[in-house]
Amino acid sequence: MRASQPARPAEVLLKVEDLHVAYGKAEVVHGVSLDVRKGEFVVILGRNGAGKSTLLHAVSGLIPKRAGRVSFDGRDITGLSPREIVRAGVVQVLEGHRVFHNLSVEDNLLIGTYAHAPHGDRGKLDRIYALFPEMAERRQQMASRLSGGQQQILAVAQGVIGDPRLLVLDEPSSGLAPMVIDRILDVASQLCASGMAILLVEQLVDKALRHAHYAYLFETGRIATSAFSEQLREGDLIHRVYLGGGQQAVAA
Repeated sequence: MRASQPARPAEVLLKVEDLHVAYGKAEVVHGVSLDVRKGEFVVILGRNGAGKSTLLHAVSGLIPKRAGRVSFDGRDITGLSPREIVRAGVVQVLEGHRVFHNLSVEDNLLIGTYAHAPHGDRGKLDRIYALFPEMAERRQQMASRLSGGQQQILAVAQGVIGDPRLLVLDEPSSGLAPMVIDRILDVASQLCASGMAILLVEQLVDKALRHAHYAYLFETGRIATSAFSEQLREGDLIHRVYLGGGQQAVAA
């Protein structure tokens, strides 16, 4: 590491140890270990089908784990339900604009507060509208009438309103225009600067590395290597290991 390269924060928030995940008899994640430090923006990169989203789903309790351990701020959360994991402070925004289309923007946001307030917490709306003014303008609009990009921004806002300590974003750029992608990543960076840790899975390598502090390279269910984002951007490892050496593949 160069002398100018900052060290990672000392305090570990999320720790994944020797995690194995399978669908039936087919193991998809093979002994993965990684961590996210407090206040850190971490990205997981890799080709489609490498198992990145499967890893996130297992961490969030959405699918069972075959073996291994997941801890959050020193607490073992391996066997907790998704709801319990949300209450612990881990919120995942799923891929694919997952919002309630038959509800208004505001009602979608209030659902994001239910884990801690069964009847919703309207007191959190002002902060979210300040962070996402495009949602404030459409607060009474049905989610079904939003564009795909607006629905993805709403999904991220719904995750943020629950005040997670770790926000997990699963390929938020999927199918979106570059302007919307930049908007989501800029907000993620802003949240990280305010103290929220971010764990991102993303296909747009260059954009992700420009925002993240630290990166893991994922290959066929395993961590191939990890490094500071700046190191990966400046080197050719990511081209050789994942993208076949083609510069076009990493261009934003």
